[in-house]
Amino acid sequence: MAYSVMVERTVAMPRAKVFAYLMDFGGIKKLLPDMLGTCSTTGEGVGCVRTLTLNGAPGTVVERLDGAYDGHYFSYSIIGECPLPLEHYHAVVMLEDAADGGCFIRYGSNWTAKGAPEAEVVAMLTGLYNTIVDAIVKAG
Repeated sequence: MAYSVMVERTVAMPRAKVFAYLMDFGGIKKLLPDMLGTCSTTGEGVGCVRTLTLNGAPGTVVERLDGAYDGHYFSYSIIGECPLPLEHYHAVVMLEDAADGGCFIRYGSNWTAKGAPEAEVVAMLTGLYNTIVDAIVKAG
């Protein structure tokens, strides 16, 4: 399947540990303290909803954990209106064991640009996904 954005990286961290950080859905604030103002969650596991405020931007981003499977698959969507220049956002993170105990990460998403050129949204999300992966590695 083709994605609008895809970041592929291998990190020196076990897959189970990367997956644990992803599954800590409300823990994104700890990973991105300079980017996020607040993060609150409702529920647990698949179906959990997190509400984020972004530093320097009005409004909130509400995301729902849509899927998680066997330490290999994680997906979430933005639900409702948001201040980001996109709509119909759905992200998928796929994890595989890599050599020497590392983890191969494929972090992709599909969406429709809204209020900004598609290339700008691609650059924004590519930077975000790399920042999240870097933060997971640093925290681990």
